[in-house]
Amino acid sequence: MKRKDILKMCFQNLRRRKSRTLLTMLGVLIGCCSIVIMVSIGIGMSRAQERMLSELGDLTIITVTPRQGKAGKEKLNDKMLGTFRELPHVTAVTPKVSLEDYECTVRLYAGTNDRYMASWATVAGIDTSALEGMGYKLLSGENIRRSGEFLAGQYLAYSFADSLRPEENNMVNRWSFEETPDGKPAPPPDPYFDAGTTPMTLELEWNGKKVRRTLEPAGTLKEDYVKGSETSEGLVMSMKELTEILQEARGAGKGDLSYRTVLVKVDDLTQVSPVEKKIRELGFSTSSMESIRAPMEKEARQKQLMLGGLGAISLFVAALGITNTMIMSISERTREIGVMKSLGCYLRDIRMLFLAEAGAIGLLGGLVGCVVSLIIALIINLVSMGSPPTPAALLGALVGGEGINQICVIPLWLLGAAILFSVAIGLGSGYYPANRAVQVPALEAIKSS
Repeated sequence: MKRKDILKMCFQNLRRRKSRTLLTMLGVLIGCCSIVIMVSIGIGMSRAQERMLSELGDLTIITVTPRQGKAGKEKLNDKMLGTFRELPHVTAVTPKVSLEDYECTVRLYAGTNDRYMASWATVAGIDTSALEGMGYKLLSGENIRRSGEFLAGQYLAYSFADSLRPEENNMVNRWSFEETPDGKPAPPPDPYFDAGTTPMTLELEWNGKKVRRTLEPAGTLKEDYVKGSETSEGLVMSMKELTEILQEARGAGKGDLSYRTVLVKVDDLTQVSPVEKKIRELGFSTSSMESIRAPMEKEARQKQLMLGGLGAISLFVAALGITNTMIMSISERTREIGVMKSLGCYLRDIRMLFLAEAGAIGLLGGLVGCVVSLIIALIINLVSMGSPPTPAALLGALVGGEGINQICVIPLWLLGAAILFSVAIGLGSGYYPANRAVQVPALEAIKSS
């Protein structure tokens, strides 16, 4: 028999027994929906975790520090920075000098006659030539190009108090805002001045000795706590200039000004853990968001497997239904099988016919199941969004987008895998009945009524 004839007979037989075919296909449909919806919920949970972590900052940054005690024999010097840069998948390296690491008092002044003062601020120095490579984001202005410039943290201005106002009401609280009519947080109130365009004076006090340095703003950095709090409520300077200020305050040649912190950027999130391992082998301590991300990813993967397993149970129940349907079909079509054998049909053609019927039930159930799954996911996402079913809302609930939290996320590969799995279940369920069909003796089959 030709393949075309087998397929033609297959769909004729399915149409002759519409009720049985539909009921069997319904089992596959329910199983396919269960798998797609359960796995899509797991994917949605995983993506929600990734969004939450990404809001904390760059996940590909590794913070390197010397080990404490006798174990810390290796020094974080320029030679070691070169070693870090040569590691595979490392795209940028910068040392970081922070005034928080030293026992000194830091104050910042701004405005006429030092009207505004910040009694505390995070001041850090980095290799500004690596600013872009390290992934620092500028909200305004440009990178530091000359001595005496700084980059202000996104919320640095809120750290300043107005000396002309009463002490209990001399600062702008950026957290004191109300919700907008749609329930979203309103923008924070404006500070007294724009830190990204206002010159400031840095005052460093060490053992009673004060050093003051006037600084000009070059721009404003976007907040990223992975890189450090200086991107939020502090400022960033050239590492060379900050080191000079420290030496002036402490006295030339006094103290150890070697690097206490180095930031290493990796080109891909999956390479953070291997690079961390290599850096630790060099004798240093490391920290990154990987210690938080990896357990969360593992937990999300386990939930996906659990949810997918629950859905798979439904599909295996449907497989039993297909097997039962095909066995009943064989008993009803014994005479037909005998006639086919008498006409000289190959056993493989008879087997192929029954396998095609089982596979077709799985395919149709999988296709319809995927369509139903998309509709269910769309409804769940719309309800979670709490928005009316406008065209824009429907599109956002289906494909997602910036600021849209999808409960169910159905990528194309999941739909394809569900259809293939449904077909495989159908073929697997039809294998035993198909073998039984070819084992029916031709004479007995013809005699049966």
